Amino acid sequence: MVADYALVVAVAVGTVLGSYVFRHIDLGKFYVNEERPMFKVITFDNPSSGAVLAAIALGCIMSILFFMENCISASIVNNPSNKLKKGHAYHHDMVVVGLINAVMSVFGLPFVHGSLPHSPLHVRALADIEEHIDNGNL
Repeated sequence: MVADYALVVAVAVGTVLGSYVFRHIDLGKFYVNEERPMFKVITFDNPSSGAVLAAIALGCIMSILFFMENCISASIVNNPSNKLKKGHAYHHDMVVVGLINAVMSVFGLPFVHGSLPHSPLHVRALADIEEHIDNGNL
């Protein structure tokens, strides 16, 4: 039961520490340059051949990373003990990640791919679980 409130307790303790215990520490103000736009669309006017080759090499490495990570998380989630049924849009996750990363790269934002840590937790949270007692064990 206490573990359910771990995030709330951590935020409350951090807020109290930051607001009262460390209030004598002078932090500088964050100033925003109003003359320059916050986000700028990347222009692909005239890249050099070296930049194109570097982009191709890094793109291949990132594609392998995304593919491997998706396959690892899928093999963990598709464990026969989970007894999952595949839906109609089972393989659309790679397409969605690719589209999101294409849009984000145009705006100079970082890539998204972190499905490995939370995939088994996501399956467990969405599962309909039946508890059986067998020889006195749950």
